[in-house]
Amino acid sequence: MKIEQVWKDLEKDLAAVEQCLSQNLHSRAPLISEVGFHILSGGGKRIRPLLLLLSAKACGYRGARHYLLGSIVEYIHTASLLHDDVIDEASIRRGQASANSVFGNQASILVGDFLYSKALYLAVREQNQEIMDVLSDATTVMSEGEVMQLASIGNLELTEEEYLTVVTNKTAVLISAACHLGAILADAAATWKQAMVQFGLDIGIAFQLIDDALDYAAQEGKLGKKIGKDLMEGKVTLPVIHLLRHSAAAEQFRIRAIFEDGTPDTDDADFVQDCIARYDSINYTMQQAQSHIETAKRHLDPIEDSSAKDALFAVSDYISRRQR
Repeated sequence: MKIEQVWKDLEKDLAAVEQCLSQNLHSRAPLISEVGFHILSGGGKRIRPLLLLLSAKACGYRGARHYLLGSIVEYIHTASLLHDDVIDEASIRRGQASANSVFGNQASILVGDFLYSKALYLAVREQNQEIMDVLSDATTVMSEGEVMQLASIGNLELTEEEYLTVVTNKTAVLISAACHLGAILADAAATWKQAMVQFGLDIGIAFQLIDDALDYAAQEGKLGKKIGKDLMEGKVTLPVIHLLRHSAAAEQFRIRAIFEDGTPDTDDADFVQDCIARYDSINYTMQQAQSHIETAKRHLDPIEDSSAKDALFAVSDYISRRQR
């Protein structure tokens, strides 16, 4: 199955998720809706709701509660983006002006807080403790991941294992939670739930690895953010970790100086990108991502064959090819 077929088959389902997003965003404070609609209408692929919908279907769910849960997961993701952009002083998000650059940092932080609160409020109304446990655990671990990433800014001694821990906590846990929630809605067997948890974790890790590789490789218009943004922010990602393991001593000296200085100019950025290309650090990162994609697919072995399972494979392949 191709990803185009997945989008077509789930067009009505995703429209129902969008309706939930819109309906529950209204507030007595107009600025909340204004900021919320700005970032939610920014062209995101809704990968997390999509995976939740497909996981529920693959596990045999036939109800309609997955639409609301899909919107809840997207609210949590969007809240994290609003906060991230303030921390990173971002000016672009999904190819358009970031919310903080349009409405200011204070509005972005407060609306992010609102979305977190709204998501948990809507989840509580589901009156399902297992759903609440998954969402509360995910949001807690995500916050820990954000702090871990902040603490690792400029840390060129960061190991690949430590980096993967940050990636897992910051990005993969919410994607995993989305897949887990689908299985919970279907009241799936424990083995199926665990399969979805592990599938989501590996897909989430791959998603972030590819994002980090694209920061040094993609065209700005396609990626939807400024290229070299991670370097400018001092973020040590896998391409840089790989580069430091393989580059010559003189190159390592300059790379370290660039990160320690904290204000790289165009020449610095060009030098780092040139080194990353010469030492094949992007390809290495993509290979690691592909390994996680293949592992994720194997996690689905216990799940019965179905069109929804085929669609999960198609989404996996789509993520591996994203913007390449």
